Order: sequence, then structure tokens, then C-alpha cells
Amino acid sequence: MARSHLNRVARLRDCRAKLFPAGPHRAAVLLKRGAEAELLRTEFLGRPAVEKYRTPKRYRLEALDEDLRRSRLRTEARLMAEARAAGVAVPILYDIDVVENKIVMEFVEGPTAKEALDRGGTSARRIARAIGRVAGRLHRAGIVHGDLTPSNMIVRGGRIVMIDFSLGGKDDGAEARGVDLHLLREALVSAHAHADEYYREVVRGYREIMGKAADAVVRKVREIEERGRYT
Repeated sequence: MARSHLNRVARLRDCRAKLFPAGPHRAAVLLKRGAEAELLRTEFLGRPAVEKYRTPKRYRLEALDEDLRRSRLRTEARLMAEARAAGVAVPILYDIDVVENKIVMEFVEGPTAKEALDRGGTSARRIARAIGRVAGRLHRAGIVHGDLTPSNMIVRGGRIVMIDFSLGGKDDGAEARGVDLHLLREALVSAHAHADEYYREVVRGYREIMGKAADAVVRKVREIEERGRYT
């Protein structure tokens, strides 16, 4: 079984080499190395791009590791497509390489939402409310981001571009949505002096999109906070 799997991967690599004999994008420069993936700055057909490569885990069987990384890569790409369809700005996907377990996407220029909030003032409050609208659009589409923090949002032209769906999934339950929003609140509290003010704006933006369904999620956030106090 493992041998046939490796043979299939080899055939896919050969096919890809014929399609892109010189490679579709230039050699990459490492931007960030995380637990699951490496981010590299590159170009794709002359466009500034980011390559996300899911690194292999040596403690797993090779065939199992290939399947897991490929499945997670496909899930991330699908969530990005669904988020875009739901009205959330995400980087344009240029290439999905299930052979090498990497995706190449648009490089989005701009500060992170965390950096924008650091500046304070009226514009920061507008950004906070926009973050709430983004969270609402994701949740209304049944998507939980899994790492919903201002560091995973880039501000471009006054609009939030959502990045890094690697921990995301599909779930429309109040618990999953509450965990998403609680993580966002925790990220605000840990990094910003005006966290309470920003979170109020987030909730306002979230309610604009979610309507009455937001009530159960906001209550769930408070419930999760209470749990944390007694554990």
C-alpha cells in the first residue's frame, strides 16, 4: 500500500514537471516557520506571492503524513474559497500543489490589524468594527477560523483581508463560534490597552451581520470566560 502511494506521488510530480518545466514561481525566501508550515516570500508568474508549505512530520508514517498534509491543504484552500464567496476578502490563490503539499497565494501588502489597532483613535475603532463584520460573515457561512486574531488580518485600503485558515473548519454551533470570538477577545486583551472598547466595537460589527443569532454566541463567550476562572 505504501509503495503504491509513493508511486502515485512520483507520477504526479513527473506530470507537474512537464507542465512547469522551469517552475511556475521563483526560489522562495523564508518569512516565518511555524509548527505546521513554513511561509516563504516568492513570485508567481511575475506577481508578488507567498508560498505556504506544510512541512512533513517524521514521527508519522510517510504515507499517512502525506495524506494528512494533503487533506489539510485542501481544507484550507476550500475554506478560503468559501470565505471569499461569503464576502470576506482573502488572498487570491495562484497555485494549489497537492504533490508538494503547498499553496501559493497573493502577497497582501499592508499592516496587520494588530498594528492598526496599536495606533488607536477613530480609525482603530473602525477597524475593530470591521473585524466584527468579518467574523460575522465567516460564522454566517458556517466557517470557524480557528485562529481569529488581529495578527491574522491585514488592512488593505481600509478593508480587512483574512489570512491563515490552517486551523479552520466548518461548524455553525454556538460553542465553536464562541470559541472563535473568545480567542479574538483574548488576543485583544493581551495586546491592547483599549481592549474592552475594541471588543465592544467587534461585537457591534458582529451583530450587524449575524443579527439575533449573535446573542447566543456572545453569551457563549461569557460562559467560556467563566469556565476559565474556575479551572
